[in-house]
Amino acid sequence: MSFDRNFKHLLRVRVKEFNIPPISDGVVLGREAPIGCAAFRKALELLVVSPFEHIELDDDVIGDILVRRAFLRRVPQDYLVQFVLQRIKPLMGSEEIMQLDLNAEILIEDETL
Repeated sequence: MSFDRNFKHLLRVRVKEFNIPPISDGVVLGREAPIGCAAFRKALELLVVSPFEHIELDDDVIGDILVRRAFLRRVPQDYLVQFVLQRIKPLMGSEEIMQLDLNAEILIEDETL
């Protein structure tokens, strides 16, 4: 194989640690995703110590949401579902799987102290 000497080649590589599992906080599964919710849940059970909650949706694009149970202690499930339907659904097709990196900041004010 010979290369044209008039061209310069630049190879840029970003290397980072592969995290197990590749899901940190949650995942949105499209209705026609290549892996079903049951298989995904089984994989999470084998790879992750902290439990995930399964939220099944009756939607034309999104079939299921799997979210870390600890996150649902800070954010109500109904709020998360509405957020996913309004903000994530327009970005995805029914065959896709979207990873969620969730951060919930809670402000607590107490005037009795």
